[in-house]
Amino acid sequence: MNGQTKTRTRQERIESLGIPKPKMVQWWIDSDKADWAVRILIGLSAAIALLVVCRTWEPRFAYRTGMIPVRDIIARVNFEVENQIETEALRLQKVREVPVYYRNWKAPLEQLRARLKNRLFVILDAQSLKEMNEEERKAFEEFVAVAAVTPESATADQPSADQQFSALKAVFASDPELEKLDTAIKNLQKDEFDNGLLQSIKHQPEQGSQRFIRVYSTEPSDAVEVTVDDVQIALMKPKIESMLAEEFRSLFGGQVETDQHRLVAQMVSRWIDKRLPEYETLSYDDEASGKARAEIAASVPPVMKKFYAGQSELADAGEPLDGHELRLLHMEHLQWTNYRGAIDRIARVAAYGGMIAALYLLCGSYILFVDDRTLVFDRVKLSKLLFLFVCTIGISYWVASDKYRSELAPLVIASIITAIVYGRDLSLLLMSAAIISVTLFLNEGLSHLVMLAAAVTTSTLLTGRIRTQSHLLFVGGVAAAVTFLTVVGVGIVTGDTTTIPTGVERLAPTTVSFLEVLNGLAQEGLRAGAFIVISAAALTPILPLIEKAFGVQTDLSLLSLSDASHPLLRRLAQRAPGTYNHSINVASIAEAAADAIGANGLLVRVGAYFHDIGKMFKPEYFIENQSGVNQHDSLQPAMSTLVIIAHVKDGADLARNHHLPQPLIDLIMQHHGTTLVEYFFNEAAKRSEDNPNEKQVSDKDFRYPGPKPQTLEAAVMMLADTVESASRTLVDPTPARIQNLVDQIAQKKMADGQFDECGLTFQQLNLVRKSLVKSLTAIYHARVKYPSQQPA
Repeated sequence: MNGQTKTRTRQERIESLGIPKPKMVQWWIDSDKADWAVRILIGLSAAIALLVVCRTWEPRFAYRTGMIPVRDIIARVNFEVENQIETEALRLQKVREVPVYYRNWKAPLEQLRARLKNRLFVILDAQSLKEMNEEERKAFEEFVAVAAVTPESATADQPSADQQFSALKAVFASDPELEKLDTAIKNLQKDEFDNGLLQSIKHQPEQGSQRFIRVYSTEPSDAVEVTVDDVQIALMKPKIESMLAEEFRSLFGGQVETDQHRLVAQMVSRWIDKRLPEYETLSYDDEASGKARAEIAASVPPVMKKFYAGQSELADAGEPLDGHELRLLHMEHLQWTNYRGAIDRIARVAAYGGMIAALYLLCGSYILFVDDRTLVFDRVKLSKLLFLFVCTIGISYWVASDKYRSELAPLVIASIITAIVYGRDLSLLLMSAAIISVTLFLNEGLSHLVMLAAAVTTSTLLTGRIRTQSHLLFVGGVAAAVTFLTVVGVGIVTGDTTTIPTGVERLAPTTVSFLEVLNGLAQEGLRAGAFIVISAAALTPILPLIEKAFGVQTDLSLLSLSDASHPLLRRLAQRAPGTYNHSINVASIAEAAADAIGANGLLVRVGAYFHDIGKMFKPEYFIENQSGVNQHDSLQPAMSTLVIIAHVKDGADLARNHHLPQPLIDLIMQHHGTTLVEYFFNEAAKRSEDNPNEKQVSDKDFRYPGPKPQTLEAAVMMLADTVESASRTLVDPTPARIQNLVDQIAQKKMADGQFDECGLTFQQLNLVRKSLVKSLTAIYHARVKYPSQQPA
């Protein structure tokens, strides 16, 4: 065995002296490092989320429609903006020049050719002009230029009807089936009508070119570009006549052209020319033409207007910003943002990160040293708090755009929620941090901060206890009125947040009258007030969800739970009537005591109704429900103590099973704290003294499991429950005896350390004692004895 002692380290030698370390160092050594790391990670995650959601790396565009700049706005960087008027004019010019699409449907020309042959067959069936029947004469008259003339009046230019009839018979004598004529018409159709026929242009000048069109038969991709003159029916007559004359000479006369061939060609061309308007083949294709116009318009480059840094004026001072000026300012802002380098962006994020860290430090210090520090030490509560404010600030940032301008809505909603959940004092601090953040993220000025502060502060202070359905509507109405007056007052003083309605005539090009300013401010204030009222009213139906999410109760919900028809209370009255009566009495005296110190009296009253519901399982083991037989006479003190103590856990289980809110469950668990069950402890101690063989009794086995009261409400409940039960043992409950009893019980609870964790002060304890004495004295007040009750 090695007899040498182990060499101690230097640190161990220093610690062996027993010199106490500084408190902060010792606290850090004793703290749970993993738990702190998780909470720090939660805080960092919330901060990073804010920095990302609010796009802190780039400056926010701060101008809005109708805002009146206090000085001329000059461009900070060189940039270009599209001149929409000139660009549209250029595009319209290009569109006017683009050939549009027409579809060529050739079937009508086939019908025209067939009709021509049919009418000629009718005429050629006649033997002579005089022997024509009615139908033949009508067909012949379709080909003659005018009514039949006499041979004496016939000329070379205008032959007689007989001459024209004879020419038809002579020319077509060699073509009884009119096959040559059909060939001539086909050649005419191929050479002159192949691109179609158009009576008049079907599109407007702004839809496309009036000189050229694109013609297709099957698909627009196969279209050919032609001039309108080539397809317009009104210009076809000379083309048809010359074409047919050439065809007739070639097909009927060989190399020799006769007068008869020329005359028949004229007659046929005249007949065709008269009927061409009925056989129009081109139809306007609006879909294909629209695509062509869109393509040509898209190909036109925009006409740009240049602005120069330090020279070009973007908006005039004293004039409301309109849509055109806002577009210029937005383009200048984008260009200015793009010029900023990575260092500038990182610096902005770091600056906003420092602001968030400062607000964390401010609010965290207040919570740790003044308010409820569990908000920082409890991960769930910390996460809920940070999530609420990340959502509030993030939504406010995104709905503050010129389109909505409703950043007040989420802030008012958050102020009411925080007032309900965390109380008005902490809510004021938290919402102050929120409106500072929103103002800086939005790049707004002092007047905007004052407006937000007016709305949020008023909503927070007026929220208070919610006992009626209309309470939040009242809060919204008053907050809206205060905000309206604030907007008008601050706007008049600063003169830089005025919104001037459109269409108002101005006194001078660069001045705005006071009435116009007032009118614009009133509209801005009414808009803000409307958002506040709507937000407050919208919270009323979702109050139960808020209570469940944050584990709190409003007076509205507590009042519904205080109904005596609640299943648990009705069952308590049936199974343990003595306990039920005790609970009613405790509720009465505890509510008054809680109100005396500014605690939530209604919560204490409702908690008192339910605080002993665990006694329903074994009501006969509790003195108030016994009728002569004491069940504990047959039990050992330790077993009796277990039965008595069990009603706390049983009550909490019942409450959870019936979905009672967590604050009521906490009151059930804490209303006995870790107090000693004195009667059975004393009984056990007495038996231990009488029997030397039994081990010494420890008071730890006869105490309630706790926890000790964590809130003022739980402390008041503990005192009220104890003094109400003890007062029943007084033989003659005079005011002096009641006061002495209450004082003794209060001193004993305090000496036992039951109030160490609830923050109850001596002053508050004194007020609670006075209230309890007053309430019990009223209950047990002396009555005048009637003569029949006097002793003989």
